[in-house]
Formats: sequence, C-alpha cells, structure tokens
Amino acid sequence: MAQREGSILCPSCRKLIHSSEPSCPYCGATAPGLVRAPRSLDALIGPDADTSLWLVGAVAGMYVLSLVLDPSAVTRTLQSFSLYTAFAPSGGILYTLGMTGGIAIIFGGWWTVLTSSFLHASLVHVAFELMWTRSIGQLVASYFGPARLLVLWFVTGAIGHTLYNLLSDQPLVGADANICGLLGALIAFGRRRGGAGGAELMKRMTVITALFLGMPLLFGASLNTADLGGFATGLVLGSVMPMADQARETRAVQLTALAFIGLTVLGVMASAVRLGPMMLGGP
Repeated sequence: MAQREGSILCPSCRKLIHSSEPSCPYCGATAPGLVRAPRSLDALIGPDADTSLWLVGAVAGMYVLSLVLDPSAVTRTLQSFSLYTAFAPSGGILYTLGMTGGIAIIFGGWWTVLTSSFLHASLVHVAFELMWTRSIGQLVASYFGPARLLVLWFVTGAIGHTLYNLLSDQPLVGADANICGLLGALIAFGRRRGGAGGAELMKRMTVITALFLGMPLLFGASLNTADLGGFATGLVLGSVMPMADQARETRAVQLTALAFIGLTVLGVMASAVRLGPMMLGGP
C-alpha cells in the first residue's frame, strides 16, 4: 500500500520529501512512499548496530567450535608446545567447517570463499585477527555505516579468496584478505575526505597495510594473493561506496549484508554435509 498524498520522512535518510517522489532526491532510495516495515530492519541492523562486534563474535565462535569438534588440538599442544601452532584445529575439521582451497574447490565448494574468513589455524592467528577486525571494523562502520562494513568484509574476503584459489591449489583460512579489504576502504576514504584528517588516516592505514602484506615475507613466504585481492577490492569499493555522513544506509544495503550472513551460514552447513563425512572418516 502506498501513501499517495502529503509529505513523509524518507525511510532511508529520514529527510522530509513528498510521498509521490519515485526516488528520494537526497539519498536515492527507490519508491520511498511505499509503506514498508523499516523500523524492524533498523532495529536489527540500523545505524547503531555494532556489526564489527558481530564479526568478532562469529570469528571467535567458529574458532571455539573448531576446537570443540577437535579436542585433539589441545592434546597436541600439551605434547609439543609451539606459540604459533598452539591449539591448532586439524585440517579435517577446518575443511568440514568451510576452509577454502585444495579439496574444497576440487569438490565444488565455491561457498568456501565466504566461510574460510571465519576459520583460523591457531590461537595466535585468531587472536591477532580478532584484534584488527574489531579496531579496523569500528573505523569502517563509523565512516561508511555498519551494514556497509559487513558488505565490505564479505565482498573483499570473497574476491581475495577467489583470486587465491585461481592461482593456488593449497588450502587457506583466515580473515587477512577481509582486513586488508577494510584497510583499502579506509585509505580510499581518507583520500576522498581530504584535509589533514584524511591525510593522517591514509598514512596510518598505509603503514598498517604494509605490515599486513609484508609480514609473510619476514617468515620466508611470498605475498598472499588473497590479501592483495582483498586490498585492491577495498580500495575500489571505498572509492565509490557512499559515506555514512552523506547517505544513510538503504534497505538494499542492509538486506545485502544480511544475505551474506545467511549465505555464510548455509556455506558452513554445506561444507559439513559435503566434506565432513569424507574428512572425518564418517559413513
């Protein structure tokens, strides 16, 4: 049902417009005069949603789940302790929960480019990435919006992992590509914002990005193509994505973010069904 006469508040940007407008002249929302149920969606993923905390909770939860399903990880740690491999889930468990690359791609697990971001190889690995996800994620949410943070997280991670899978047949877990994507978006934001504040943000995020991309080189590894792909994607999206103080997040963005969450949950289930029995020796 549409409200055909008078003025209304745009359900996206909350500015006063005429109900007959085909799109909001301020934020571009389509058919703002249609009576929808925006309040319930805003209550879930509105401007005050702490989506960086959602990501932290999901990453931490998946790591705990990987240990619960693989108690031998604790035993291995006690038998031969190493800081960088402490509490490391087995490859079988990681494949079951959605690790990308290798066997997962051979068996058509395209969804693992989403799910692998929430899996980690050790306690140090997950702790490091939880710290950066929270701190960098909060910045992205404040500059672009909480739903756009989720879209950036999922898209940059998925593209980074897809690029990796095209160039490598080795398994991969972790949110490095996603974090690099957020860093790229913040560098783009600083350039768009300009001034002393924008320049300082670009400088800080460039230093952090160099650490992320250069750290593998210190251990004799090569540059991770997933990280490079995520970073490049973040730069592009950060250059074109509306900023929070210029355009309120639309229903389309909020629904897209929730759709990515749904796809990831379904992806974990798909990995468990397709790869779980084979990797864990079940029937």
